Amino acid sequence: GRRGARRVNRNRQLGLASFLTVLAAILASFAIAVALIFVFSKNPGQTLYYYFLGPFLSRYALFNMLESSVPLMFTGLGIALAFNSGVTNLGGEGQIFSGALVAVVVGIAIPAAPRALGVLAILAGGTLAGGLLAGFSGVLRRRWNVSELLTTYLLSSGVVYVINYLILGPLRNPQKMTIESVSIPARFMLARLAPPSFLHSGLLLALAAAGAVYFLVYRTHLGYELRASGSNRQFARYGGINVGQYFVLPLVLSGGLTGLGGAVQVVGRYQSCFTDLTAGLGWNGIAVALIARNNPLAV
Repeated sequence: GRRGARRVNRNRQLGLASFLTVLAAILASFAIAVALIFVFSKNPGQTLYYYFLGPFLSRYALFNMLESSVPLMFTGLGIALAFNSGVTNLGGEGQIFSGALVAVVVGIAIPAAPRALGVLAILAGGTLAGGLLAGFSGVLRRRWNVSELLTTYLLSSGVVYVINYLILGPLRNPQKMTIESVSIPARFMLARLAPPSFLHSGLLLALAAAGAVYFLVYRTHLGYELRASGSNRQFARYGGINVGQYFVLPLVLSGGLTGLGGAVQVVGRYQSCFTDLTAGLGWNGIAVALIARNNPLAV
């Protein structure tokens, strides 16, 4: 009884310390932003007003802020799953970009498909693209012990340039003044939840993905093996777990979630793919996962 009580108290103290650490990081980031505003803004008071309250001044601004969170949820979930499994995925930029491009390719390849089937195919294509790209790094780690921290980053960096080339050249839409790919049929686009804002039903998909990842990680046998391998691979090996496969599978799942985020960007908002679509979404997903302490629901 006393030992159990001490363990509970210790866990509570660790949880409180973890929460305070995250809170301190968030407050520090706000403090830095405020300091920069005072240094560079000609009207700091007005700038601070719009910085903190701007997204809440109108339904349009609020819903657009929510829409901008959708891709961050997918990249954050992908990174959180990888971190829970003891692997590192630094390739979110290339994975979300490849997911978006493959989504466009699938969309223009099946223009006559039924709407529901077409949307599913587009989302599946983006998921597969991100999963394969990240999974390749897992194979390199398992077969030749090449650090996935290095390969996910390098592969992602190279893929971004390749996709930009495809958008600038073979897949460019000649009818648009902007540099973007050809567009998928408009009937494959997700429904808008609060027009005229950009918020779309991809938000519901992101929330469902968070619940699904949480259930996978914390409520299934597979999730237990993922976390056990990530916590202590030697212990997991003695427990009969095939730790080798948990270099590959977590990266496939992580990249798949990130690629799905790119596909949702296409069918949810942009309808096409343009150069440098990611705009730091892969790296920001790492920050989201760290702030959430790798908890899918907190993402």
